[in-house]
Amino acid sequence: MIDIEKNGCLIDEYSIRLLDMIQEKATGGPRSYGFEYEFISTMPLTLDHMEKLYRFLPEKGFIEEDGGFNHSSGMYINFEPGGQIEYHSTPLYPEDTEKFSSFLELMVETNTEIAHTLDILYTGKGYFPGRKTSPLCLTTSRYKNLHARLSHSSTRGWEMMKGTASIHLHAAVDDINKFVPLFLCMCRLSSEEEFRMQPDRRNIWDNTDPYRCGLPYHGINENSEPIELVKELVRIGFEAATIDENIPFKDTQNISFDAFMYQMTTIFTDVRLNIKGFTLELRTLDSIPIALFERKWLRFLSLLEEF
Repeated sequence: MIDIEKNGCLIDEYSIRLLDMIQEKATGGPRSYGFEYEFISTMPLTLDHMEKLYRFLPEKGFIEEDGGFNHSSGMYINFEPGGQIEYHSTPLYPEDTEKFSSFLELMVETNTEIAHTLDILYTGKGYFPGRKTSPLCLTTSRYKNLHARLSHSSTRGWEMMKGTASIHLHAAVDDINKFVPLFLCMCRLSSEEEFRMQPDRRNIWDNTDPYRCGLPYHGINENSEPIELVKELVRIGFEAATIDENIPFKDTQNISFDAFMYQMTTIFTDVRLNIKGFTLELRTLDSIPIALFERKWLRFLSLLEEF
């Protein structure tokens, strides 16, 4: 029998621990921002393509590290299960216009060289149909387990993994008292035309995994305290099914804090707490041509700088 009282106590305990971690990471100074930008290949990729990419990137100044590739500029590259390439910026401040532009130039240059050298054309597009049965391009247990889970959790999970690309926008929690307003702002943006998922990707996302993507936040409003929001984030982590055991985290054998923190990295809600940098992350924007991104970025900064 599930120990409801024990789970309730653990949610309270983990909420306090997580809030402490967020407070420790809060900069107390100007807020930084960041992005993760995915590009999807115009053709389905295979493990052979991935091997070529892994050999190519070090030749262009990217150093392999922890399963990804670091550049001297600070930009980081990793890959998604369908071979989508994902560029990660360093933390950026609103005044870092030159650094932002240099990151865009590096992405364009790298994608162009990949196209010329490897004949892999990466493009800013939210969805390519027909990728459901494409090869899985990442072979770690995390992605194998996720691929297995999404074969039965709903109807379009494999398309999400291999046929979609997005842009994630981050805002650091600089002041714990701004945590709730920042979160609510991102929730509003997630449903507004300028930043929401477009219909094709929305339909895929809504039919990917209701126990990972669709769990709603309850009871959070402008009067909520930071601990209330953190407790709601923790509750969702406890309710979401794990990618290996396929049962809610609260029902698994290992409900240690470390296991819970890993579980938080597998939550795919439209807005989430990213525990790697303790940022709030807006995940709804479809990938777009890079020439259109600066306007989105500046709009995002202007809206969040109000808080």
